[in-house]
Order: sequence, then structure tokens, then C-alpha cells
Amino acid sequence: MSISDAELEAYEADGAVTIDGPLSPEELDRAEAAWDRIKGGDTPPYEDPDYVDVVQHPFFEEVAKRVLRATSVHLWWGLSPHERPVWTKPFDSPSEQWANGSHLDIQATWEDFTATPRRMRCELWFWLNDVPEDRGAMRILPGSHRPIMKHWSRILTDEHKQMLPRVHGIRRNPNENHPAYPEYIPDLTDTPWLDQEPVAYIAKRGQILVLCSAGFHSAWQNQDSVPRKAMGISWAADGIRCGLPKNQRDALMDYHPRLKEKLRPDRAHIVSEHFEWVFESDYEPRWEEMFPTDEAGK
Repeated sequence: MSISDAELEAYEADGAVTIDGPLSPEELDRAEAAWDRIKGGDTPPYEDPDYVDVVQHPFFEEVAKRVLRATSVHLWWGLSPHERPVWTKPFDSPSEQWANGSHLDIQATWEDFTATPRRMRCELWFWLNDVPEDRGAMRILPGSHRPIMKHWSRILTDEHKQMLPRVHGIRRNPNENHPAYPEYIPDLTDTPWLDQEPVAYIAKRGQILVLCSAGFHSAWQNQDSVPRKAMGISWAADGIRCGLPKNQRDALMDYHPRLKEKLRPDRAHIVSEHFEWVFESDYEPRWEEMFPTDEAGK
């Protein structure tokens, strides 16, 4: 069992769903201990066998196959330790956190999302401790990926559509320091994006958030007394070309061969043998059709 039909339907409708994971309590203990070692030192994640055992677990590959409608997949990125540390400053209001933090990471069209195989990144957030609402649970605006991707389908040139999917962070109201400025996402629904209330995606230890980051989501301030611990693992379907900013592409090209050496022979196939699938896609040159003009396009 990987992801059920009902869970897959929730992912497609909402852009996010939490599913049960495959690890036993003892395996979770080893994975969390590895996370603690990596966050507390300078050792690369791929040097820790207990950490590598997580990413090479067949369960994650099977989930990615179903989400991406693909017979074969490979890692887009793997073994990224994520933390939401305990917040030590005054807490911002929920509306301030949403206005300042809401964004999307992946740019893709509706045709990319509905293709077979899906031209999209499958993102899996594997929780190593409980994620109650006040422990920095990720906030997500369910269903926002759908009008946003349909917006890209309407406004982008055919040339630019061929350069998707790509990692390209965008906000509703970016400031001048944001790498995508002045690109932005207009309000596409009757209620403006920043006036809508996101959902806190809580989880139990060992569960997995399956996320489509082509929709609005945000990090959140951790009001608890312990950090939130996660491993981020993402996948792409074989044969799909994906764009990354130069610094991320360079890091991936250095990282993946090192990780591949640490995988078991029967699991080494999850790292691609080549890098033809990933191309450089920086914030320059700008795509003029993404500049602010008016609010048309609803």
C-alpha cells in the first residue's frame, strides 16, 4: 500500500494530503536520531546510513509513481533535513504570517498537472515528530494550485510553457528584494489570496504530507517548546525535464552522485544516471507576461 485512491483524489483537489508512512516506531527512532546528528554537526546527510535508509525505502518511490502517474520515477531532491525551530521573538498575528510568508515554489501549467506522466514535482514531507498546529504546522490554501496553474496556461507564451515545470518562487505582493520581482500572482478568485484563511496541516510522527507547491502555502512560527523535524524528499517522472535555478542545479549535480554511492545496489536506480532531465532556469531573463498589468484573468 502506498497512497489510496481517496488520498490521491484529495491531493488533486486540494494540492495537499497527509498519509500514513511505512516506518515502525523503532525505525522512526533511528531516523530521528540521524536527523539530530545531522542538524547538530557538519556531516552531509548522505553520510548517515540511517538517514539514507529513509530515502531509499520503496514506499516513497511507490507514492511518487502514483502521484506522478508514472511507471518509473527518480529523485528530484532527497535527504533535506527541515526544521522549524522554537520561535524566540514576539509572535506575528496569523494574518501577518500569511501575508509575509505565503508563496509558491513550483511553476507549472494546468496541462502539466493533468498530463500522464504528470509534469510536476512530487513533494513528500516526512515528519519525524508530531506536528500539532502550534508547532509550526505548514499552512496551505487548499485548491489554490488549480486556478494558479490555469492562470499560467492562459497567459504564458508557448515558448515559456515549454520551460515548465520549474522551481520559481512567486508571491502575491513581492517586495523589491524578492528574486522574482516584479513578477507576481494576481487575485484569481472572488476573495483575494491574502484575505483567505489557510489550513494548518497537522500530522502525527511518521506521517507524510504530499504537497503540490504550485499552490499557496507558508511556513509558520513555532510556538511550541520543541522544534518541528522533517525530511524533505521530492521526485520527478522519468523523461520529464525540470528547471532549477543555477545554484540549485549545481548543488544537485554535486549531491546526487554522492548519494547514489551510498544507496543499496537494488535501490540505486532512484538517482538518475544523467542530468539531461534538469536544465538551468534562473529568474533572469524575466517573462514579461508575468509582470503586473491589471487584475484581468479571473
